Amino acid sequence: MAPSEALLQEMLDEYQLRKLVHSYCRAVDRGDLAELRSLYHHDATDDHGAFSAGSTEAFLAELAAARPYIRSMQHHVTTVNFAISGTTAEGEVYSVATHTLNGGDHDVDVIVGGRYLDKYENHDGTWKFVERKIVTDWSQVNDPSTVDFSHPISSGTPRGTPDANDPSHQFFSLLNRPGGQPAR
Repeated sequence: MAPSEALLQEMLDEYQLRKLVHSYCRAVDRGDLAELRSLYHHDATDDHGAFSAGSTEAFLAELAAARPYIRSMQHHVTTVNFAISGTTAEGEVYSVATHTLNGGDHDVDVIVGGRYLDKYENHDGTWKFVERKIVTDWSQVNDPSTVDFSHPISSGTPRGTPDANDPSHQFFSLLNRPGGQPAR
């Protein structure tokens, strides 16, 4: 039995929504604020609790201000649930986010397990965020940081950075294009 057109469209929409969520993770972790901005509709909101709540522009401004204090970030997406209805969708995206921050005379780790509660809209064939709310289910703070690069598995490897100096920017040619898409 061949899949219905409706099922095929749902699969395509879910694929695009997953790419959107993963693009967010890469953009925020690599400090690519222009790419991050492109993932939201112009009137979107983003509620990151005490860090920033309100417009996407306010969130991006806070993120830009925090950049000098961020040593590294990694956002890992786990369970993803989407509900799609035409050109609107909702998503509950489970995540674990690690942050190592400059605490002055030492670094501090903040590890957060939580969920993104997202609303999306598709305009002209492109899904983007219209609303994002962070839910924290658990959090761990290591002060001072427990990051240790002395083991032979990590010793001598390049260090990731949340900016254009990250090794991926020199390594990749396709992933560094806007939207991570090859030129057509």
